[in-house]
Amino acid sequence: MINNILEFKEVWKTYGDDRTKITALKGINLELKKNSLNLILGPSGSGKTTLLNLASLLDSPTNGEIIINGQDTSKLSKSGRTKIRRNRIGIVYQRANLFPYLNILENIMLPMISKDINNASKTLNKVGIVETSKFPDEISIEKQQRAALARAMINDPHLIIADEPTGELDKKSTEAVMDLIIKMKNKHTILMLSNNDDLKEYCDELFLIKDGYLQKK
Repeated sequence: MINNILEFKEVWKTYGDDRTKITALKGINLELKKNSLNLILGPSGSGKTTLLNLASLLDSPTNGEIIINGQDTSKLSKSGRTKIRRNRIGIVYQRANLFPYLNILENIMLPMISKDINNASKTLNKVGIVETSKFPDEISIEKQQRAALARAMINDPHLIIADEPTGELDKKSTEAVMDLIIKMKNKHTILMLSNNDDLKEYCDELFLIKDGYLQKK
């Protein structure tokens, strides 16, 4: 039985050549347990974005292993990483990034592997959205972010990565969205990346990243 959904083993990420080399991540070790809510806190430039790109398989490490649900992804081809990302990973960004010319239901159905309108409607109901035929600019920022959460869940992924998911929300909306994220961990493992120290009260595990180094608190 697999207990860790995501593992980084001595992961390094370097950009550039010998003259312009920048090391963004330095020997990162990370384990995320199944059905847990994990937060990585760090300032701008600390390595959060690089870590997100590696965890979501948008990029590959210079050295080290990235294991998702027991599978080492480090040596996979680009198409192999894309397949895992589509099937096993959901991503939520600071901005909902909904297509303005599609209604809410159409937006969250875009990444669906099996186009099931009933499942899409049920997933939206889980996050408290009934205005499925409205367009993004017709609903609040909070509801747009709720729709983004539904989109991340739509293929029932093992791992959901949330990059500053409350960054554009006020305090009340932040609490509402975080309550939803807490419920999501019943079926998913969640990794949040943020510079908002207030979010640590919601998490099961807290990590700090600075200058490319990761530390568990």
